[in-house]
Amino acid sequence: MSAGQITNIFATIRAKLTRTLDELPLIVGNAAVNYSLDAFAKQAWEGKQWDKRKSKKDTGRSLLVKSGRGKRSIRIIRTAPGLVVVGSDIPYMKVHNEGGKISRAARSETFVRNRFSRGDKKGKFKRGTTSGQGLSFKAYSFNMPQRTFLKGTPLFIAAMKRVIRAELQKALKY
Repeated sequence: MSAGQITNIFATIRAKLTRTLDELPLIVGNAAVNYSLDAFAKQAWEGKQWDKRKSKKDTGRSLLVKSGRGKRSIRIIRTAPGLVVVGSDIPYMKVHNEGGKISRAARSETFVRNRFSRGDKKGKFKRGTTSGQGLSFKAYSFNMPQRTFLKGTPLFIAAMKRVIRAELQKALKY
């Protein structure tokens, strides 16, 4: 093998490594999002089952999934060379992931439901607003159980290292 051939091999490897290092934050971010979505599918984080809901009314659906908005919100938030941030932009997902106390202050609301009471429009809503029925709600608080779906645990970090190692090994093949 001549010196020129060896130089070409190293140049090829260098180009592949550079390209891989540029793409690596996006690849690792996608792996982290998929790892998190896997937790939703298993309703567990790394083998630890999520706490069951106390209410019996929604037993037919998955935990943490009502409309799917929270699950869909887990995504890559930001990437930079050597950096990826994965998370959710929905505030209540943080409480679900970390657990904690939720408190609501006392409040009152006015509900206006004006309907036609006579004629062919009977039962349909009227236009405009008039005074309606006022309702008051007491203050309450409860503890939200922790249902982890994204966290830098040792198993999670090891999985991300495996993804990085596999990508670098692909780049080093010539």
